[in-house]
Amino acid sequence: MPIYEYMCPEGHVVNEYRTVDERERVPECYCGHLTKKVILSPPRVFSDYEGYESPVSGKWIAGRRARVEDLKQTGCRPYEAGERQEFERRRVAVDRELDKTVDEVVERSMESLTQHDEGSDARQQLMRG
Repeated sequence: MPIYEYMCPEGHVVNEYRTVDERERVPECYCGHLTKKVILSPPRVFSDYEGYESPVSGKWIAGRRARVEDLKQTGCRPYEAGERQEFERRRVAVDRELDKTVDEVVERSMESLTQHDEGSDARQQLMRG
């Protein structure tokens, strides 16, 4: 739906989303005056997709057609609803499990070093005594 600009006699500008059929129906300004349709800025056209660099091919993707072609060439597919959130949830769970494993290994290593040091102290005492 296009955005139409309207201006009241006081100079206030009102922007409204309207269907083409409704473009001539003028809104009332917040100051209470009726407005008339004006063109204050050039029309803006929004592409279907903003350009981005493909994470797989490294090519610049500008629009839906380029995206479909890149997905086809790289053997990929778009995310389905909820997939991105599920991926993130699983990534966080894997990171937590990895952190837990690293903590356990460090703890065992510290205990092993401590026991080894205590054993060395006992041997040294036996040798002295």
